[in-house]
Amino acid sequence: MKKTLFNTSAARITRVYALLLMGITVILSCVIMSVVGLKQFQVQRQQALGIVRGLKRSFIANQNDWYWWRMGSWADTKSTFIRISVDKSGKANRYLYSPNAKAFLATKSRGTVHRLTHNIHYLENTGLYYHVRASDVSTSAKDPTVRYDVWMKLNGVTNLLWLLIRLILLISLAFLLLGTWFIYLLARKLNQPLVELTGTTKTINADISENYQRQLPVPASPQEVHDLTVEFNLLLHSLSEQEQADRRFVANASHELKTPIATIRGYVSMVNRRGDAHPEVIPTALAFIDKESERMQRLVESLLTLSRANQLELTTSAVDLSTIITDTAISYGESMGREIQLEVQHHVIAQANQDSVEQVLTSLLNNAQKYSPADTPITVKLAAVGKTLTLAVADQGIGVPDAEKDVIFGRFYRTSSVRNTVAGNGLGLAIVHQLVTLSHGQIVVKDNQPQGSIFEVILPRQ
Repeated sequence: MKKTLFNTSAARITRVYALLLMGITVILSCVIMSVVGLKQFQVQRQQALGIVRGLKRSFIANQNDWYWWRMGSWADTKSTFIRISVDKSGKANRYLYSPNAKAFLATKSRGTVHRLTHNIHYLENTGLYYHVRASDVSTSAKDPTVRYDVWMKLNGVTNLLWLLIRLILLISLAFLLLGTWFIYLLARKLNQPLVELTGTTKTINADISENYQRQLPVPASPQEVHDLTVEFNLLLHSLSEQEQADRRFVANASHELKTPIATIRGYVSMVNRRGDAHPEVIPTALAFIDKESERMQRLVESLLTLSRANQLELTTSAVDLSTIITDTAISYGESMGREIQLEVQHHVIAQANQDSVEQVLTSLLNNAQKYSPADTPITVKLAAVGKTLTLAVADQGIGVPDAEKDVIFGRFYRTSSVRNTVAGNGLGLAIVHQLVTLSHGQIVVKDNQPQGSIFEVILPRQ
């Protein structure tokens, strides 16, 4: 999707605000006009009915009555028109008109009248008006029957409604313009940390030489962006560490492979140069070539094992760890000629992968065998407490310095004191650590007393 000014978060928030304001304006206008219009109509209706009641109470039957009633009436003769019809038996009807009433009735007779309700009508060129009719019916032949017609213009109501509409539209337009601008500025301010994060991320992506070492700027607010930036920085830190670990892995693997390859090529070159003249060097050269090729084979197998462990998904089942640990330790001790002391709790049943447990124990025993004197025993312990179990392998060897206890599980890592004296490639403990992690456990190394190391593997039982 192409990025434009109109699909940013600030623009979307502004559009939502504008639509919301327009919706509120329409609803509010309808409610206000309905309420005000109804109230004004009721006022006009009460006024018309009041005029009729006043006429009926005055018993208007002649011109004098009508004159005195008009003198005391508060009716607006410009918007209120009254006609009184006096019907006396045997005589023609007499009509009494308020000022301007005849002109209104003449206009009404010439124009088209639309009846909206029983009392409300619309007259072209005049507008809405309210009409009410009442009569005093005579019960005696001597008394006349009087009919009252009152027409009251509703122009005041319509003018008020139009004024309200104009005011609401004007106020809404002002709020729409000022509010939209304010909301847009506020949204841009709130989104500014995200814009800065995007710019910094683009810079990091463009400059791959940084190797994820740069960190994004952490804004103090809003809190959501602050938390997101912190998590991004943690991700960058993790990627940086992984990238550096991969580089070290490649460098160490290359170094480990380079040494036996150089040795093999050297002896092959020596055989080519001196094999014909000195055939006695050939057995020696072949022995070194076989030794170095075997070393390369072990290294490649360890790398393949570690690679498979990184992608492995362990399947677990209920197994008797006491039996597995005991059988594996005894078998290892017999094959290597070492004394294995067992302190294994009986009948420890747990959900585990038998192959991975055997490989972890074998690797730890092999590690203890390489770094401890041959005449010292290796102790294997298994104990279960609650929902966790602990597998420990203790030796009486040279031990691990405190400064190196957190890094010995790295790939190809070997302590400086044994790097050139003890055979190995530094992958055994890395494989153990990966298998323990896949089993949702952890492994730590501690000092043994009076000397040596203890490797403890803590695993969940379920």
